[in-house]
Amino acid sequence: MKKIIVAADSFKGCMSSSEIGAHIQTVTHELLPAAEVTVLPISDGGEGLVEAVVKNGGFLRQEGMFCDPLRQPWSAVWARKGSEAVVELAQCSGLGLCQPRNPALASTYGTGLQIKAALNAGCKTIYLGLGGSGTHDGGCGIAAALGVRFFHQGKTFLPTGLTLDQIEAIDVSGCELRNFGAQLICLCDVTNPLFGSTGAARVFARQKGADERLIGQLDRSTEALTRKVEAWQACSLANLPGLGAAGACGLMLKGLFNCEIRSGLKQLLQWMRLDEQLAEADLIVTGEGRIDAQSLQGKVPLGILRHAQQANVPVLAVCGQLGMAKTTLLEAGFCDVLVLQQPSMSEQESILHAPQRLQEEWRHWLKQNLPRQELAEKSVSVS
Repeated sequence: MKKIIVAADSFKGCMSSSEIGAHIQTVTHELLPAAEVTVLPISDGGEGLVEAVVKNGGFLRQEGMFCDPLRQPWSAVWARKGSEAVVELAQCSGLGLCQPRNPALASTYGTGLQIKAALNAGCKTIYLGLGGSGTHDGGCGIAAALGVRFFHQGKTFLPTGLTLDQIEAIDVSGCELRNFGAQLICLCDVTNPLFGSTGAARVFARQKGADERLIGQLDRSTEALTRKVEAWQACSLANLPGLGAAGACGLMLKGLFNCEIRSGLKQLLQWMRLDEQLAEADLIVTGEGRIDAQSLQGKVPLGILRHAQQANVPVLAVCGQLGMAKTTLLEAGFCDVLVLQQPSMSEQESILHAPQRLQEEWRHWLKQNLPRQELAEKSVSVS
């Protein structure tokens, strides 16, 4: 085995993409000193997007002072390459920054300030990674930071999830995104609409700290505001897939800015030139914290698998938890699956021991499979 690619999503709250790659790299070099291990940090638009494009996409890291979901000063990063910028919503509006978690009060205003910084730096194409948010403000915070004004009883205010139903008028004349002539491209791989049984509030708000009463309120407010924006802007938003990402951010980003929605994973793999990397690879390792039925519906592992299959490169899946039958993943095309959590472990123990378990499982897998692969390579070369 001469070249191994590690392209795994982060194990949230446990290991980043880069850390996963580093552990695999360490063990590989112990057993195969001459092997090349290429680590490609992966993100579908959520946490880790900036890190990924800086490490492998040719972008440069940019730092600045913005604000967190409660509008307290917060240092965060974005990325730039020429006139292109990559902003990761989770940097200033992420779930991990919300203490306590309350989508009724959290705002995306800090993310809007990051976009504003990119505009002031001369960027004309802004890629916004949607994912990992702790907010449900319909993107109003982003819009407000970019010069959009929201009115209630004739006075301007900054709407949050709690006050979405108070918006009575919107003024977009001072919108900096429009004035700079820039294009906004939103990166996400969820297909949830703005509201309803599969909408932003019903599917995502509970993990952000909402109870049933608040979930219902957020859903109703989002629907009501959607109807208002559709009337004001003469557009159709209610049935568009993906606008429910990141606390229904697509409501403002599509409704006011006419953003383009793209697959975050596809865009990232294009920046990283994965298909070129696969041309010389013998194996690719991918995965995420929990692999379950959703993993086979467009998330990182499936996206990597599809690219690798086109290049005839075997794919090994790694996960902290497995929420489906291993045979299902093998039937889907993965060559094998490594699961880090053992039956006797609690979730907390699993997270604590994940780095050690990853090295143990990878070492065992290499020892079990390497001899057969080497033999196969020799027989091919002889023939």
